[in-house]
Amino acid sequence: MSIEKSIGLRKRRRRISVESTWRLNSGDRDHGLAIDSSGYFCESRTPKQWFGSRTFAGVHSKGKYYYEAKIMRDGLCRVGWATLKGSRNIGTDKNSYGFGGTGKKSHAKQFDDYGQSFSTNDVLGCFLDLDGGFIWWSKNGVEFPVAYEIKQHTSPEAALFPTVLLQNSSMTVNFGDSPFAFPPKNGFMPISKAPDSCVRWNVDEPMDTSGPGQVDTKSPLCLILEPTRELVEQTHNNLVTFASKLEDPKIRCISLAAGVDVNQTLAALESGVDIVTGTPSRILDLIQTRVLSVSHLQFIVLDEADQLVANKQGGSMGGLIRKLMGSLPLQAVDGTRHQMIVCSATLHNFDVTNFANRYMSFPQWIDLKGMDSVAETVHHSVCHVDANADKQWIRLMHAPNHLEDDHVHQHDQIKPGLNDKNTISLGTKILKGIYVLRAIQALNMKNEQCIVFCRTKQQCDHMETFLRHHGYNASCLHGDRSPQERSSTLAAFKEKKLNFLVCTDVAARGLDVSGVPFVINVTMPDDKAMYVHRIGRVGRADRMGLSISLVSQHEEKVWYHKCSSKGLSCKNTRDVQEGGCTIWYNEPQLLADVEEHLGQTIAIVDSDFQVPVDEFDGKIVYGAKRKEGATFVGHAPQLAAAVAQLADLETAMQLSYLNNVKDVYKKIEVL
Repeated sequence: MSIEKSIGLRKRRRRISVESTWRLNSGDRDHGLAIDSSGYFCESRTPKQWFGSRTFAGVHSKGKYYYEAKIMRDGLCRVGWATLKGSRNIGTDKNSYGFGGTGKKSHAKQFDDYGQSFSTNDVLGCFLDLDGGFIWWSKNGVEFPVAYEIKQHTSPEAALFPTVLLQNSSMTVNFGDSPFAFPPKNGFMPISKAPDSCVRWNVDEPMDTSGPGQVDTKSPLCLILEPTRELVEQTHNNLVTFASKLEDPKIRCISLAAGVDVNQTLAALESGVDIVTGTPSRILDLIQTRVLSVSHLQFIVLDEADQLVANKQGGSMGGLIRKLMGSLPLQAVDGTRHQMIVCSATLHNFDVTNFANRYMSFPQWIDLKGMDSVAETVHHSVCHVDANADKQWIRLMHAPNHLEDDHVHQHDQIKPGLNDKNTISLGTKILKGIYVLRAIQALNMKNEQCIVFCRTKQQCDHMETFLRHHGYNASCLHGDRSPQERSSTLAAFKEKKLNFLVCTDVAARGLDVSGVPFVINVTMPDDKAMYVHRIGRVGRADRMGLSISLVSQHEEKVWYHKCSSKGLSCKNTRDVQEGGCTIWYNEPQLLADVEEHLGQTIAIVDSDFQVPVDEFDGKIVYGAKRKEGATFVGHAPQLAAAVAQLADLETAMQLSYLNNVKDVYKKIEVL
């Protein structure tokens, strides 16, 4: 059998499966509308936004046709008809006609009172009389008057397609392949029985980017999105390790991280790949420049999803994801839905839920923890920093070896010894450096490993210099360092050649460095969920870990750049409310938010950092595995059933992926 015949059979199989029944077209829909595999049930879970879909086929020229729609969940709905040139937002242009739940008909943006309002369990009948040139609707078998007179739909180009539009609602549709709830009279036929001569199909043929007569083995089947370069490399390296154990089929993986040689990337894409791992910006750029084809995409994975879809700080990352999703095909090349997986330790937030409602079809939530929680192997404590009560910073503020501050007070009148707000803020910054050194000494961290989290890249640079000045092996990991420097720093830390990794939240996400015993939060994170990610860098692989958070008792003035330069050479120390680039940071409130989020009070330690021994773990050696015989019973037994289900789902997903790849190569071998 020739390759051309093989592709032809695949296309014909798809057309036969589609055209054997009338159903909603998952390839002709808005992202936020989920359509089940039958094509008869659809749902939107996003409020204040409309999402619609047309069917695979429309009718034209002549005949009297009817279909039904039943409202399954209260919300806003519209049902009606639209041409292929018309909007799925039916009733908002001259090529579509709709009837909505508020009892209004709509056409060409004209909304008029009509019939009756409808709600859950109501059945709407949609009538189209091409012989007379009329459209009208019914509710639960009661027909309303003619709504619109139409005369122009006499050619296939003007065919009218059954169309539905939903806002935070769901419905089922019946085109006549099953008995109607309210059968039509007066010569109307189910639209699914329309004669072939009056039907226009809207079926996109599978895209074949590899050229005539060839099976496309170059386009990736799977995209994995990561928020940072470090996670791209970590995930890619794991994939390469797994793929090395598979011979039939051979899995081809590529990393699209910053710093990778462009020519090497282009050569790999040209030769063909199965799994692509990258950041949203890099992948979107390659798609838009047509270097990366996504025509045969079947799987999409978002790792650290809450960060990827977040709309914070202008929505830069969330905006990229929306653009990227808009660049991907709505369905797989064989007409099936993409399989999309989102993962994070903190999925419980509005942004993730909104993304799932908009881009995923009937998502299933697999929750291994319930609310965000802290692992049993992590001890976390808070040390309060009170620059008003502890005055030792005054003695050190002019010494050459104190922690350099962020210069937000360079235009303020500092008055040591007084309780002036700016003075206490500057004292807090210096005092935190003193406490970092004290914690390192008290907990014998010098020959251990510790991740030190700072709020800004500038603070990281200052902390790196400060620790090195005091004889500690420290290095930075943040976005202003080159890709090569970031890679070498992370490699040195993983190989235990580096003791102190100083970083922004770029390292709080997903990085797998086993056996790290300590974390120091020099500042509390802006986002309470980020606290869970930060302290989750310790206590991994059943090894005990300790996190210390330095929380100022007073508000601290910090940079919050709103300027076009994003802080580059910015010296505008005025408050943002006065057009400047600083805010007052309220760490006590941030701590309270974290405790409310976790549902617990975090233990407090004094500035001598004598951490109390946990009552059920006995004597703790941070970085070592938990001692056997602890009497505390964890939550693992309660999660056993959920974990087993997750394992089954993961196995099924992997087998499905491997079978898809294997089938392609088998066809090539046979041919």
